[in-house]
Amino acid sequence: MTTTVPAFQRPVSATERLYLATQPLAPPFAIQLVVTGTGDLDPDDLVAAVARASAACPGARLVRRADAWVDSGATPHVEVVNDAGIDFTDLDASAVLRRPLGSNPQATTEVVLLRGEPAAVVFRAFHGVMDAKGLGTWAADVFRVLRGEDPAGAPDTTADHDLVARIGMRGKPTTLVPTRRSPLGATGRAPHGNPFTWRHRTVPGTTTGTVARISAVLADAVGRPTRFMVPVDLRRHDPAIRSTANLALPLFLDVAPGQSWSQVNAQLLVGLVEGRELNEMDNGGLAKLPAAVTRAILGAAHRLGAHADRNLVAAIVSHAGTVDPELMSAPGFTAASVRALPVHTGLVPMSFVVLESGGNTEITVSCRAGDAVADRLDALLDRVAEALTVGDPAPAPDVAPALPVTTGDAADPASDTTDNADHRFRRHAEQTPDAVAVIGPGGRHTYRDLDRRADAIAAELHGHGAGPGSIVAVLADRTVDGVAGQLGVLRAGAAFLPLDPKHPADRLSAIVADSGARVLLAARAHRDRIAADVPVLVLEDLPEHTDHPVRERIRGDDIAFVTYTSGSTGKPKGVLVPHGGVVNFVDSATDWYLLGPQTRFAHHHTPAADMACAAFFGALLTGGAVTLVPGEISHVSLRSMLGDGVANTFLLTPSLLDVVVGLEIDVPTPRTVIIAGEQLRPGLAAKARRFFGPGARLHNSYGPTEVSIVCTSHLIDAEPDPGATSVPIGTPATNTPTYLLDAAGRPVPAGEVGELYFGGPQVAREYLGLPELTAERFVVLPGGVRAYRTGDLARVLASGVLEFVGRVDDQVKVRGNRVEPGEVQAVLDLFPGIDRSAVAGRRGPGGGNVLAAYLVADRGVDVDAVRSFLADRLPAYMIPAAIHVVDDLPLTGNGKLDLSRLPGADEAAGSRDATPVPVDDDADPDLARITAIWAKVLEIAAERLTPNSDFFALGGDSLSSLEMLSQVSKTVVGAAGEARFVAQLEGLVHHLTLARVHAAAVAARDDAVAS
Repeated sequence: MTTTVPAFQRPVSATERLYLATQPLAPPFAIQLVVTGTGDLDPDDLVAAVARASAACPGARLVRRADAWVDSGATPHVEVVNDAGIDFTDLDASAVLRRPLGSNPQATTEVVLLRGEPAAVVFRAFHGVMDAKGLGTWAADVFRVLRGEDPAGAPDTTADHDLVARIGMRGKPTTLVPTRRSPLGATGRAPHGNPFTWRHRTVPGTTTGTVARISAVLADAVGRPTRFMVPVDLRRHDPAIRSTANLALPLFLDVAPGQSWSQVNAQLLVGLVEGRELNEMDNGGLAKLPAAVTRAILGAAHRLGAHADRNLVAAIVSHAGTVDPELMSAPGFTAASVRALPVHTGLVPMSFVVLESGGNTEITVSCRAGDAVADRLDALLDRVAEALTVGDPAPAPDVAPALPVTTGDAADPASDTTDNADHRFRRHAEQTPDAVAVIGPGGRHTYRDLDRRADAIAAELHGHGAGPGSIVAVLADRTVDGVAGQLGVLRAGAAFLPLDPKHPADRLSAIVADSGARVLLAARAHRDRIAADVPVLVLEDLPEHTDHPVRERIRGDDIAFVTYTSGSTGKPKGVLVPHGGVVNFVDSATDWYLLGPQTRFAHHHTPAADMACAAFFGALLTGGAVTLVPGEISHVSLRSMLGDGVANTFLLTPSLLDVVVGLEIDVPTPRTVIIAGEQLRPGLAAKARRFFGPGARLHNSYGPTEVSIVCTSHLIDAEPDPGATSVPIGTPATNTPTYLLDAAGRPVPAGEVGELYFGGPQVAREYLGLPELTAERFVVLPGGVRAYRTGDLARVLASGVLEFVGRVDDQVKVRGNRVEPGEVQAVLDLFPGIDRSAVAGRRGPGGGNVLAAYLVADRGVDVDAVRSFLADRLPAYMIPAAIHVVDDLPLTGNGKLDLSRLPGADEAAGSRDATPVPVDDDADPDLARITAIWAKVLEIAAERLTPNSDFFALGGDSLSSLEMLSQVSKTVVGAAGEARFVAQLEGLVHHLTLARVHAAAVAARDDAVAS
């Protein structure tokens, strides 16, 4: 006889055993989600939807068998109650909310349909099998099915102990002693048969720091230092998990009366960053005791708290997230509000649950019942509501902005419900439909052309379920299809995720999977590059127009695009940039860069960088045109871009600018040249000033990806002071308060160096799926100002402008791209034979930054193979220019890598000849000339070079290679053959040897002569 093992089962965790012991003391010990609205649902349709959603979320069908939860396979009970509703002004009167779960004693979930006024659907679950996030996941799937959609599903069996075991505890658990006072004092004897009471408040609007604000009010009510418990969703450590389980552990906050909510919030953020909730898996040892003993201890704790006001914590304050009522609506039923109800528990005196829904903050509290508790609780809730209603005050004097804040005439774009990127583009399409919007290899395309294509693409995306709140990846070269694709995504109300086809396929697939992209828009040539499970729409195959254009209501805080930047944890991280930030950038950039209908913005950047977004938005949101530069960037394409007179606005990194000013070409006076991405030295700025002529408007600009493209800029209206260390980065954009703070978060004196923080609408929403990192970098300053902590050091000069000084960490800017050395190191550590590795930035031959890698590895490790391994997994700019095999990685006294004791660029593994054989000058004059060029560009002795010398291994990078190839083309190849020469060498990002360059140069010259 065989025993069938259920497909879905998992052990009962320690937390769940504790809840099972608690359940008889406060039945049904259920968390509940109440969806109220207008209309009605057909009971049979609801039963069918619950069945299908529960099959996709088997955690909704669990029953306990010994020490395991198993999928019963049975649809949760659906109860229909006619002519009844739920009165949130008198929750205690609702029998539905207090009754046992389901139709049998083993039930752990149920759904109740109340067909009264207002109509309501109540989702109920034993807290031992679900938390608020899990309950919301299941409920959302029920409504998806009711709308005719497929359920998203939550089939993962992961429980809290699994995640904690995988991630690891970060410290010791919190010691809990029953000494904490309740905000309401002792409750005394409870009414017979009703030991707990519920109260609810709806606060119009939402605000930041809700948990901190409530905790501050409660601490003031206690009147002495106290402790609060904040449940934390463990899914933040692995956002890919689709589980309905109870994945919440407590984070404890010690708060004193008189603390501001921002101080409490800072404490909370520190706890999240440190992962303190991971320490609380043991539940103080209670979960290890027999259930009867645990139940007796909990009962005693309840009585001690009720009569002597001695509690383990003063209150639980939980934030259940944000739920859009539209997601809880279906044909015939329109949700108006979604509210969460906390469990009743005697272990703590009161428990708050906050849920944001429909633009309101819904607060429900469970409290021990007793003499005069109701009146005291109502008064306390009035204070809480007031704290959430009062707007954020102006910055406190001790954190005043380092520079005066300039406020534009327009409304704050972060809150404007109509002014967004799509609205700005459509306005120009309506006013000047025949104006040129895109200039590229395929010809010129008008605003009318792009507007129609955006409508058609948006309609297709809607047909595939992509709309507000979703992400659409766009994989295309610099083409009109790529531009139209991004506009179509915006028109659909979604956020576009631009990808670079030149990046390794595995990296592209990982980014798409991490982003949760709903759809991939891909050029036909790249449709098969992505291995992630996502529908693919080929851009060239999409219709040119539609009879049913999409018009989404887009708010300023909706996400416009997502950009992935290098991450210190070993994988890139996505930055969510809102429409309000884009619009605010464009408003400032219009003045800085003279943007408008005459703008012709050159787009030569990687599509995946926010520099590409500068060209895209800077042109199309101001009535100008994007000028697309096709193919690889070489001295040939640069000469064409700068000299053909089509483009008049350019954004260049200092590294690329250094190459440009050395091209020795006649450049027509451009309208604007923007220099950004790296620190600009005065000498290079002076060269650029002379190169582009007095009629060009030169700006040195600065902007992390997290602050919407560019947030400060400085007009270079004269040659910079040669004695200065760098060119200023200028003054902030409108609506952008800027702060310079020391390590303790205090403002630095005028002229002193501090870390840069930016506030205002350009601050990104968050890092996608990385709440810890978000909490670390997106902070709330005293006074309630939300700001981005850049990690950059700066000071205010006597002239009143900002000067960039450096970094506070190891991050390196390579050709305008932000690189975390840890991400490169993480890939190196995957290579067989490498025991340890380190990656650091250093100055390259041309003065820009390059990366150097140091390997402790087997003696037979092949540096060429390592470089090829990296090239298959990382973008070209992240491949180290020099790779050294060393015996050890020396450390400084404080445990950091000691670069001073490691080899320099001139000791890089460049020549692979066992015995170097110098170039024979007499045997081949062409090879001799090329050798001299290499020696000059790389700043090394010509005698070190052999035919097998690798340009990149000797310290060169892709930009210095442009200078080298330009010189070889001019000296050896000649104008007639330079296009052939460059074409032969495209793609050799890690095997550019002297012999190959020599062979390509001679062949290109000979072919040109022969033709």
